[in-house]
Amino acid sequence: MANKDGMSPMEDLLFKYRSLGAKAKTQGKMVLNHICLRVENLDEAVELLQTSFGLPEFLSPGGDTFEQEKEYRVAWLDDHDLYLELSEYERPQAIGYDTGVGQPIGHLSEVGFFVPNMESALSHLKPMGWRVESSIQTSGARMLKLYNETVPGIPVELIDLEDPENENFLQDADPVED
Repeated sequence: MANKDGMSPMEDLLFKYRSLGAKAKTQGKMVLNHICLRVENLDEAVELLQTSFGLPEFLSPGGDTFEQEKEYRVAWLDDHDLYLELSEYERPQAIGYDTGVGQPIGHLSEVGFFVPNMESALSHLKPMGWRVESSIQTSGARMLKLYNETVPGIPVELIDLEDPENENFLQDADPVED
């Protein structure tokens, strides 16, 4: 089903995604892109969030996944100009359940930011304890997962969308060494 501009839901989501990437480039600053929650079962999580909170359809954009990530789906939240990503991993989470108060720690996978320039962003973040854990390079984007050594528990993904006009930015995805 097409939206009012004749785009499919996936085309619309990817257009909004690229628009945020362009905003990071033109404004020369990091722009919040997404929040990813790690879930044990994608189908059940999607059903629960849609039924409970009226979230829109979760889509599967494809492309490569990060290490140990099995599958992911995304739902664009127009009111917030970002998307919610749900990610199911190859094996169940083994840590993070015992908080000492009988409740599990949340399953935050990452908070994603578009960056205008990856090298500048890394130069800014590394002195603050951020380190690269893994990365994906496509024909149009470089994506890095970062963790902070001094304040753990806030994983971040940086995305440098090289050409926000490139509709095929997810093609030819390969993990790269940093």
